[in-house]
Amino acid sequence: MRSNLFSVALLTVAVTGIGFIAQREAQADTPKLTWDSSGYFRTRAVALTNLAPVDASTFVLPGGEPYDIPEINRTSYMMSRLRITPRLSWEDMATLHFQIDALDDVIWGDNNGLSAAPLFAIDGTDQHFLSDRRDALKLHKAWVEFKIPVGVMRVGRMPSHWGMGLLANGGGNAFLDPDPTRPKHIPQRESLDTYFDDDFGDNHFGSVTDRVLFITKPLSIYKTLTGKADTTSKLVMGYAYDKISEAPLLGGESEGSRFRPLGQQGFISRPGDDVSEHVGFVVWNDPYAQFGGPLARDTDELRIGTYFVWRHADRSSTQPSDLNSSENCGEFDGELVPCVDTGSDIFISDFWGRLRYGPFYAETEVLAIFGETFGGVPFPSTNRKKNAEISGGVARLGYMATNDRGEDLFDVILEAGHASGDDSLPDQDFKQRALHPDYNVGLILFEETLRELSARTYGPPFLSAENPNGAEGFFSNGGVINSNYLHPKFRYHIPSKKLTLVTSVLMAWADTLAIEGPAMIYDDQTNSSYLGTEVDVAVKARFSGGMQFSLEAGYLKFGEALKSALPNADNSISVQSRVAFVW
Repeated sequence: MRSNLFSVALLTVAVTGIGFIAQREAQADTPKLTWDSSGYFRTRAVALTNLAPVDASTFVLPGGEPYDIPEINRTSYMMSRLRITPRLSWEDMATLHFQIDALDDVIWGDNNGLSAAPLFAIDGTDQHFLSDRRDALKLHKAWVEFKIPVGVMRVGRMPSHWGMGLLANGGGNAFLDPDPTRPKHIPQRESLDTYFDDDFGDNHFGSVTDRVLFITKPLSIYKTLTGKADTTSKLVMGYAYDKISEAPLLGGESEGSRFRPLGQQGFISRPGDDVSEHVGFVVWNDPYAQFGGPLARDTDELRIGTYFVWRHADRSSTQPSDLNSSENCGEFDGELVPCVDTGSDIFISDFWGRLRYGPFYAETEVLAIFGETFGGVPFPSTNRKKNAEISGGVARLGYMATNDRGEDLFDVILEAGHASGDDSLPDQDFKQRALHPDYNVGLILFEETLRELSARTYGPPFLSAENPNGAEGFFSNGGVINSNYLHPKFRYHIPSKKLTLVTSVLMAWADTLAIEGPAMIYDDQTNSSYLGTEVDVAVKARFSGGMQFSLEAGYLKFGEALKSALPNADNSISVQSRVAFVW
């Protein structure tokens, strides 16, 4: 009921906004409709040795079919993506945004083996580099943004991004301009490229949500009402209502109600099985701060804010039709819990701040996920009450030198990060969750080795009819998982040649060694938590006409903790490159 009231209220605001637009445009003499687009086409080549090498193994699927995992010593492949982001605008009042992805991280060649004789295969196929086949062309996002008298509304399926991107990461989108309020005469900073914002690797995922978003500047409204001459304000507030799941295939009282009746929409209205999300944020947004003093520059900025999420479901069990109140679903806080679905209430608190003053730079994001949920976490069974206690964070300190023309010369940055681990996934406390996989740290350890290890640990052993890909919610997909790390980095810029040279050292430790499985690294198998040392280098170049090139290489020396899980190797080498056309 509460979610429905929020939906009705926001729909009323949206309709009011549309009416305001229509009224204003009816008064205009000549409404102007404009069309533009941005986007990119990129191709990445990857060569990697020792991709999480372990002995070959075989699992038996629920239907009795064997599932083989070979020992993989090396891999190499190429993949591409075309992303087009058109925008249709009606003067400065409303804009309709799209995102179209084609050949989305599809591996080159006949990678599905669809040809009877691969030697004579003609057409490439459409296998994603980490998953199943993808649509060759997909309208990935679409939403409208329009002004109302007290702010801005966005409605539709849109990217979601906050702060450094540890929790919600847009995955590189032109819509997510990091300087949304910059003066028109100042170009976007090259160091904050919204498509390729990482020194190593690419963005492959991106957070997407079905959302109604309202953004306002309350101090500007107050100044307007009180007749102030200057109505500008740097305080930004917002609220979003997200529909995470309509859950038409879950939440039925009987097995038969889990299927969609042909030609009927009644399955949508079953009470209690939806997952809704309420998001609020407050930001002091000053991207061109005027601090003054001898060190002041045009690049000075101050942004600080907090982001809060409440995710709710009246029912949250993985298999609600199997619940029986006469039985117990394990213990919680020392007491037996009846198999009655008590739903889910999960809360997320996320703080972010960024400061630049002259050559000095500091940025941090810290998040905490807490609350209770019944079901949804497949250890040790599909229906069990869990208590979330997840934490993560990243902090950076840096010195960023420029020349007399304001062009970047060199950057020295020290980064430290944390993603909490769990010593026992089957118990009532759930503590392990990877940072967003599009927050790229290094080239090999997190992006390749631990990604592969997490997929093997939580994948095939837990394949079932309800989870056909295994416990994929525990896959890192390349994000920082169960780790603490240090990552010093040095960039050297040659403005006249449009070249940037990057080198970094990554040192990482397991946050928690497991005492009970399933887990990637166990306490009784190693006396050390050290995961390894990685050295990465990159050369990045920009050419006229929107062409970009990046050549990246890395060497990972396994630590004792990593070798306890992967005993068949003690190092890994990767060479990768990207060619991109950006417009």
